[in-house]
Amino acid sequence: MDDNNNNDAAAVEGNRTFVETNIERIKSENPKERLFSITFDNFEELPSAKNQMALSSTFSCFGNQWRIKLNPGGSRASLTGMVAVFLERCSEGRELAIQHSFKFIGDVERMIRLDESVFAVSDSWGWHDVLPRSEIIDDGFLENGALTLYVGIQLDEFIPKNPASSIMLKLFNDENSADVVFEICEQQKSDSESDRKRAKTSTEKLYHAHRFILQHYSAELSAICATSDGMTPIIITDVKPEVFRHLLYYVYGGEISDEDFAVHEKDFINAADKYGVTNLKLEAEVWYVNNTEITIDNVIDNLLYADAMNCALLKESVMDFIVESKEEVMQRVSFQDVPGDVCKDLLAAMSRHYETDSPGDDVEDETDVEKTYSKMRIRDLRQRLDEKGLGLDIDGSREALIANLKEHS
Repeated sequence: MDDNNNNDAAAVEGNRTFVETNIERIKSENPKERLFSITFDNFEELPSAKNQMALSSTFSCFGNQWRIKLNPGGSRASLTGMVAVFLERCSEGRELAIQHSFKFIGDVERMIRLDESVFAVSDSWGWHDVLPRSEIIDDGFLENGALTLYVGIQLDEFIPKNPASSIMLKLFNDENSADVVFEICEQQKSDSESDRKRAKTSTEKLYHAHRFILQHYSAELSAICATSDGMTPIIITDVKPEVFRHLLYYVYGGEISDEDFAVHEKDFINAADKYGVTNLKLEAEVWYVNNTEITIDNVIDNLLYADAMNCALLKESVMDFIVESKEEVMQRVSFQDVPGDVCKDLLAAMSRHYETDSPGDDVEDETDVEKTYSKMRIRDLRQRLDEKGLGLDIDGSREALIANLKEHS
């Protein structure tokens, strides 16, 4: 981002020291929030007497200029030994209602949030007692002597939502505008042919959709659409009607309730894997892992299912259980039917279990990168790929995720 402060690295004016700081705009999980990292080099050398300020370089957000006021020795109202931090508005204009937060990351993460402040010109809001200065110095908050704090800024104003998602949802199962129709006929076991026909009729459901939407969402759904001309129904027999309905609803931007996930989590994994709705599959997998207790009796069934469905998170959960219960597993579990390619996942679980160094530590060369990725949890590998914002495939085995990360590092 632009740095609009042209002061020297440490220009002093009264009780204020203007510090040339490194400021970066970073991605926030909250789409309405603007998140910035502000780094003060040589924190221990900044003035530490009470009411002595270190002022950051300015940065732009929501059409205004802002800066951080840091009191390494506290403000007049601070308790002895405490650090104070404030967000200051440097622009003129009407008052702004702002939600803002500060976050410090050391051995532990500290988040301090202010629900709402109204900023007039030159107003500053923050906290007089954020952290003890000694804790910042001693507890891992400094990196090479520099203190980095994260400030989140969000307008506390009414902003109407983009209606695109609601417009898309209105098209879901809209018979008038649809150009493709699915006929869901759940197969049910029966002793007689007549009973099977009656069962099929009783579970038959029609769902209307739009080729353009399905073709841009999933290659599998696109291929299915190509098998039908006009409004001739496409017969689906391997998915429960309610599960296919939820799958289509998800494709159109809908959310699936916790109750439906609890009932259909495994059905969602199966259907989403077959029809290429990747994010639904991964969300359902998270539900399945969190709601399934891995035991000696089901460990192999879950391992084989995870391998067959390419559920890396479930496979990781199974491997963690095997490592933690290794003695009982060795005595009571047969691995005769287990594919040999699970060995790498088992070694990764053992590495996480027995090594104490953090897989998130900085790495310097290709060997370190390989070692770090191999020990990372599946959720972290998926998150790193997703954060690259390149539309990368976040489904797949541990090896596939690592290969994708290395390729786009």
